[in-house]
Amino acid sequence: MPESATRYLCLTRHGEASPDESTLTDNGRRQAMLLGERLKRSPLSAIYHGPLPRAEQTARLICDQLDGVPLQSSELAGDYVPCLPRRHELPSQ
Repeated sequence: MPESATRYLCLTRHGEASPDESTLTDNGRRQAMLLGERLKRSPLSAIYHGPLPRAEQTARLICDQLDGVPLQSSELAGDYVPCLPRRHELPSQ
């Protein structure tokens, strides 16, 4: 019988962003640092963030609270508009 391993995927959004959404507010930076403190007790193997500056800032602040957890950017973690199917792509019913 093959061995199994438990894996956890923790998803979080960026901290509070400035009105133009280009950076984090002071509150957003605090949110990220507090989350990093909370995640110290979690067995994380990596942190991935989306390409937006506020996502990278959040991830870096979280990662700064953790020892030896690598940080990596991922286009797949970006903000995307949901794909809405066209009428002809839907089932007839």
